[in-house]
Amino acid sequence: MRALKSFLLGTIAVGVVSYALVAALAVTAQAGGRTLEIALGPIAFVSVTHEAATTVTTFGPGLVVLALAGGLANLAAALLLRQRSSPPHDRVD
Repeated sequence: MRALKSFLLGTIAVGVVSYALVAALAVTAQAGGRTLEIALGPIAFVSVTHEAATTVTTFGPGLVVLALAGGLANLAAALLLRQRSSPPHDRVD
């Protein structure tokens, strides 16, 4: 249960922070009248394009991938800390 909590909390935290960061970048690009595309290979995070008289902002699946990676990193850190904080198992009876 602790592992699930660590994974979910990490996923939510990284997802919210990454969405806020990408949304701020998109708003800045729109205000400046520029196009913006942030992607890692085929995985897009955000895209701001101008078509005729409109501006189109698209949030891609990269945000979900980034959130899941953050959840896995938080899970790994929690497991490592739990392992290091437990007492040694080399008791002699």
